[in-house]
Amino acid sequence: MKKSIAILFVLIGFTLSAQNTKLEVLKEFVAGAVNFNDEFADLGQPIITINKLAEAQADKTIELTKDNIEETLEMAKSYKTCIITVGVHTIVKITDFEDCSPSGAWGASMPMGKGYVQKAGVLNEKNDYIKNIIGRPGSQVRKVFLFK
Repeated sequence: MKKSIAILFVLIGFTLSAQNTKLEVLKEFVAGAVNFNDEFADLGQPIITINKLAEAQADKTIELTKDNIEETLEMAKSYKTCIITVGVHTIVKITDFEDCSPSGAWGASMPMGKGYVQKAGVLNEKNDYIKNIIGRPGSQVRKVFLFK
């Protein structure tokens, strides 16, 4: 019985530690753009927290669609930081507007970015053209947050 309780506490500890680590990685990723309020943080889904905070703190927020992507990316060039989220599982920051790759699906030239995709509770880092991080246009909500 005592062994079972001890094992349970160890498992809970590892789970909480992994969630805190995930939040810390994303806090560092958006540092300088999004300011965190720890009591507001959702440890299981930290991208939800970033969406809420970025919505309140961004100089401009745009819902990204195939119809507005060219205009949005052009506008983003005049901002210091451009962060894009897809649902509650993906976040990307544009790192280079000059290094681009054409996207047939989006009908636009897509810049280079760095981001994280959360699958099965694990953050997977991605460094690629944003078309390969945010996926194809569709019904998922994609938000662009622009910061001066």
